[in-house]
Amino acid sequence: MNGSYNYLVHIIGFGLLSLTFVGGFLLDRKFRKEKDWKLKLYVLGIARPLGIATPIVAAILLITGIGNIHNRLIGTEMSWLDEGWLVAKVIFFAVMVLNGLIFGPSLSRKRAGVVKGIVDGSGAADAEQKVVALNKQITMFYLVQAILLITILYLSTFGPGKHPGII
Repeated sequence: MNGSYNYLVHIIGFGLLSLTFVGGFLLDRKFRKEKDWKLKLYVLGIARPLGIATPIVAAILLITGIGNIHNRLIGTEMSWLDEGWLVAKVIFFAVMVLNGLIFGPSLSRKRAGVVKGIVDGSGAADAEQKVVALNKQITMFYLVQAILLITILYLSTFGPGKHPGII
């Protein structure tokens, strides 16, 4: 069995994406359980590097995914658009990345700003209700991201084609 380094890096990238997702989710749960607002702000500070790493991981997956598609189609006359499972996987990945780059950071910044206002004493009177509302939105964000991630994993694992890393 032959493999490619591109495939290996792609698998590592998927592991890193899963790590940032699960780590962010667990830190979000820790944030919600914490009672002290200063500690809540501290937890949000810990989560920030995971949010910064996510676009880098997405770029690694995009580059290696393009390489895997190229490796898969070497010596064939077919186009990657001819394989529905692969097109679906690319679309789900694009939606997941756009969702993660647009809504994730926006919601996190809003929540961190409200919590910082509470800690500083400069927050609005309804700041705690804003945090609860933002927590609900972040829960929905994680739910959508989890569904997309599981769908991509399913298509990668059970797609009808042989994966490009195995040549």
